[in-house]
Amino acid sequence: MFNDRRKNITSLILIVLLIVIVLSPLRTAVFENRLLQTVDQTATEQVENSLTRALASFALARVTNGVISVIQESEVAVSPAGVGLNLALGQVLDPLNDMVERFSWVMLVALASLGVQRFLIEISPWLGIELLGCLAFLLWLAGLWFGRWLRVDLVSFGKRLLFLAIVVRFAVPLTATLNQTTYEHFLADRHDVASHSIAETNAELQLVEAIPDTSEDESWWQQFTSRLKQAEQAIDFEQVQNWLKQRSTLMVENFLDLLVVFLLNTVILPIAFLWGIFRLFKALVGVPLLPKVEHAVVEKITASKAEET
Repeated sequence: MFNDRRKNITSLILIVLLIVIVLSPLRTAVFENRLLQTVDQTATEQVENSLTRALASFALARVTNGVISVIQESEVAVSPAGVGLNLALGQVLDPLNDMVERFSWVMLVALASLGVQRFLIEISPWLGIELLGCLAFLLWLAGLWFGRWLRVDLVSFGKRLLFLAIVVRFAVPLTATLNQTTYEHFLADRHDVASHSIAETNAELQLVEAIPDTSEDESWWQQFTSRLKQAEQAIDFEQVQNWLKQRSTLMVENFLDLLVVFLLNTVILPIAFLWGIFRLFKALVGVPLLPKVEHAVVEKITASKAEET
């Protein structure tokens, strides 16, 4: 008798939940309420912030690539007066050019990863509640009434699927929050320092203090090439080479810092957090947690009905 009452109460609860999921106004009120919308909106904003940083860094890399191209084209323009110098400057800029190209590829991966994360946040309510949640309740209900004729334990499978639906619903927003917290505590300073340094060095490469007796409107490189055309001995070539080498080395280090930041923030950490959440789910479904909760709820409902009668 008790088992029949328990089955009827559980079935009634499952049917009500199915109706809530199927009917859009009820689903919005229960599963897409203001609190859950705030969670999704916060996660989306965090991903958007990461996307903005990634786009800014990608643009910074393109600017650097453009500066390098201008310098290399200028080297060709002043030949043959400084053939040896041109070759030396090209060798100095090669590591930076290679780093910028590799960094650009990493940023494309980072941007793709952030786009996928934003899509998963948008789709997780539908995937978690409307698809997996509805299927979980149907399997649970079918297992209650037809389980004795089936070899598969649909009730147990439905409970696990319900737990998975909850994990899928909140895994990506939770991952975005954990990722943003990690960035703010451990990666933000590294990102800001490296970005600021690269922007400053780009500005130095494009326009530095005017060389005496030249027009202040000309860039440093225009001044340098103009002097080189007039007289090869007009400028200390070794000093220029050392100056470029220092700036190039500094920018390589800064781009490397940014590469580490974005690999961690957009690829490695999100995957690690998602993996950890689903590993936790796998560990929890082995524990009879949901049956205990269900038993406690049914006992409370049964006891309250008994008191009323």
